[in-house]
Amino acid sequence: MTKHWMTIAGAAALLGLAGCGDGGDTPAPAREDAAAQAGAASQADTRIASVHAMPVQRRTLQPWIYSQGTARSRQREFLTFTQQGMVTYVDESLRVGSPVKAGQLIAHQAPERVQAELQAARAAVAEAQANLALAEVTRQRYEVLISQRSASKQELDQAVVQIQQARAARDSARAQLAQAQVGVDESRLVSPIDGVLARLNIEKGRYFMPSTLQTNTEQNALRTVPALVIDPDRFEVRVDLPSYDFRRIQAGARAVIGADPPQVGQGLDPLAREGQVQGRVYAVSPSLDPETRTFQVIVHTEGTGPGLQDGEFVAVWIAEPAAQDALAVPLDALRFRNDQSFVFVVDPASGKVAERRVELGQQSGNHRQVTEGVQEGELVVTDGRAVLHDGQQVRLLQRGGHAP
Repeated sequence: MTKHWMTIAGAAALLGLAGCGDGGDTPAPAREDAAAQAGAASQADTRIASVHAMPVQRRTLQPWIYSQGTARSRQREFLTFTQQGMVTYVDESLRVGSPVKAGQLIAHQAPERVQAELQAARAAVAEAQANLALAEVTRQRYEVLISQRSASKQELDQAVVQIQQARAARDSARAQLAQAQVGVDESRLVSPIDGVLARLNIEKGRYFMPSTLQTNTEQNALRTVPALVIDPDRFEVRVDLPSYDFRRIQAGARAVIGADPPQVGQGLDPLAREGQVQGRVYAVSPSLDPETRTFQVIVHTEGTGPGLQDGEFVAVWIAEPAAQDALAVPLDALRFRNDQSFVFVVDPASGKVAERRVELGQQSGNHRQVTEGVQEGELVVTDGRAVLHDGQQVRLLQRGGHAP
């Protein structure tokens, strides 16, 4: 009996210990964790974030359309022989890259045959001229004899016909002379322009045949043409743009040509890059390529000596119509969430930020047009915005480029 009451007393003591505390159902360690979290959240809400801010300003925004193309000299003269024959002369002072003058002889084939044909044609012209002169004298003589009643009208008519025949013979001889001169010219490679010798694919003593010339591709033509002369001062670039850019491109628009395409995050404003070549849109094709659905734009360089190479692959920026007096914010001020754009606007009076949704327009360099959502002069956070939330207290470290 005594042992039974001792067991009941021990159980009652254990129940009393378990019931000690605040009387709630949550264990003490869990309540302590919740309190710590609530305190941390309260501290986060009251934490002051340090940020940089810039004012919303009005500016002229110049957007650019970017593409790539191949720079070509606007005047390229492919020189070749039309007849087969031995190359007997190549100007030894010329090398690829040498300047040449208009009319300068570069090379020629064996001239004996064409020169003989030219001399024969000149002799034929001289003979025809003499026959024509004789026919005219004969006609004048018959006119005098008819006035003296010493010749018949038929004899005068025959003299007139002889003049016409002599003129026809002279014209034919002149045509043969011109053809012979063409033969001489086609056996000679003469620069038609002031420029630079870009290709020279012949040597003295080699036999040239026109059948070796391949024109099915530009690469083959450059490899097989006897000589190529280019103008090194005037270039053009042809670029293909998608159809949706058609109404954004105008003939005469400003263009900038660069030797290298922009890298990731760079080249947004071509005027900020070095080594650029100025140009203008020369022509805009009104038709689309049926396969690629693109249209062609031709850009001409301005000035002389652009420093481009014929065949060089270059980057091209074409100016769109500029947005004048547009509200703009730095790109660093923009945040994006769920395909929507936002900025944090600082209230200088309260020192808090407000998250604003904005509508965007054109981009130029490091600025983007804002068509709705902010007003001129308002401060937008540019640095430190990643940790912000709507209504948070902030401290301005920099405002409009100057420390507050």
